[in-house]
Amino acid sequence: MWLKIFSLPVVTLLLMFPFTSVHTTESSLTSKELPEPLTLDLALGLIDQQHPNLRYSDADLQDAQSSLQQTLSKNDLTINFKADARWIEPSVLAPDQSNEDHRLGLYVNKTLYDFGRSTALTDAATQQVQSQNLQYLNAQQHQYLNVMKRYFDVVLADLQFYRYNEEMAVAYIQFDRIQNRHKLGQHTEIDVAEREVEYQRIRRLRTYSQNQQRVMRSLLAQALNRPNNLPDTVSKPELDVVSRKLPEVEDLQKKVNDNNPVLNALRTQLTAAKNKIEFARASDNPVLTGGIEAYNYERETSSSNKWQAGITLDIPLWNGDRVDAAVAKAKSEAYKIEALLAQQEFAIQQQVLELWLNIETLKIKYEEVQTAMNYTELSLDRSRALYELEVTTDLGYSMVKFSEAEREVVQTNFEIALAWAQLDALSGSLLNKTNNIPTNK
Repeated sequence: MWLKIFSLPVVTLLLMFPFTSVHTTESSLTSKELPEPLTLDLALGLIDQQHPNLRYSDADLQDAQSSLQQTLSKNDLTINFKADARWIEPSVLAPDQSNEDHRLGLYVNKTLYDFGRSTALTDAATQQVQSQNLQYLNAQQHQYLNVMKRYFDVVLADLQFYRYNEEMAVAYIQFDRIQNRHKLGQHTEIDVAEREVEYQRIRRLRTYSQNQQRVMRSLLAQALNRPNNLPDTVSKPELDVVSRKLPEVEDLQKKVNDNNPVLNALRTQLTAAKNKIEFARASDNPVLTGGIEAYNYERETSSSNKWQAGITLDIPLWNGDRVDAAVAKAKSEAYKIEALLAQQEFAIQQQVLELWLNIETLKIKYEEVQTAMNYTELSLDRSRALYELEVTTDLGYSMVKFSEAEREVVQTNFEIALAWAQLDALSGSLLNKTNNIPTNK
């Protein structure tokens, strides 16, 4: 009976050992149901902007935007209303001897010009917002890569389980056959023990691979911000990345250097730091303000003005070393950013080179594993033909070898796709829909 299993299609065989560890009960499901089956396109489209990884970066962006808003409003027109309720004992010389000396006042003030101080601070805050926008883009790309990798891990975990599922069936058949022949005196107890050891080893690997299916699904669900919704069926994507032309590494490095979100974020931070230096230098510049005041009095005197308007020029004459200290501090921050920018440029250029070389190697590896799979497929066809002729009974081992070869091809294809996605992310173009993003065919 067991030998007849191997004449069935692989899918039929797998249905005899169904994957059940990822199924969840209705009580554990949230309102965010995942599509069934889940595809790579759908998973990438389900990236949640409320994921903790993105919310953290978004908080930094909102903080920068609020700082810009605060800076822009620093010299806004201010209107204040003031009410003074006072009871006095007037001078004996005062013509009005009443005790109530209440006053209402309306004050309107506006900084007219601060000789470059607010301009420098506004420019710095604007650059900070641009920097945080680029950092948020980088966070989005990392989340995209994370979902892609987790999706691939699920598919590979499934293929690994299928492979050990088949091999365990083969090992059990061999173990059962040895046991039966041992009863007939054709094999020793050592032969039986040897087969049992092998069977138990494969059984352990099958259990581990089945558990990995759940682990990888859990990680994918977390990446999609749906930790209680583990996907059941995950489709294997057909990727068109092997044929993608690899440009010259120098051209790629220049493109990345010009468009990398992290580098451009640091460059805008550097510009902001230089604007802060100008702000520090302008901190002792004069300030020109204008104001209008209007009053209403309970008791009027000769000095009780109904209204007044004026312009004030405030010129600092001596501030000690405070300005020099502020400029020095601002310069030190700029120097730090310059050094960090240089470090990141070196690191990212090296990363581009390594990814470029890795893709070259992976393309050659893909040809190797594809050739190996073609060979195992031919070997499987031969084994199936010989099995049908009842010449040999090693069809099961041939199926296991084919499953392993197929998994190697898929894994290599995934590695190429991830390497390309990382290169696209480095150039800031991963989320651009015109890119050659892996999709299901």
